[in-house]
Amino acid sequence: MFDFGFRPLLPEGHAENINAGAAAPIVIEDDVFVGMDALVMKGVPICGGPIGGGAVVGAGSVRTQDVPRAVGAGNPAMVMREL
Repeated sequence: MFDFGFRPLLPEGHAENINAGAAAPIVIEDDVFVGMDALVMKGVPICGGPIGGGAVVGAGSVRTQDVPRAVGAGNPAMVMREL
């Protein structure tokens, strides 16, 4: 899980500050399963809906947006099945 961008996007910014990537929180609620080698990017909540919990992120998935109470898989991950 990555909560920051590692480095600036523009090449000019690399020499100034290699660690200047912006940070954003990752929220993982109760009863959430994240499969092996899945990537969850900065600012992406894994909540499972308004009541929280129950989401599944498939192995090897790249999650770039909210995970509802469903099975999400792929690159970028999409909802495969509602739970």
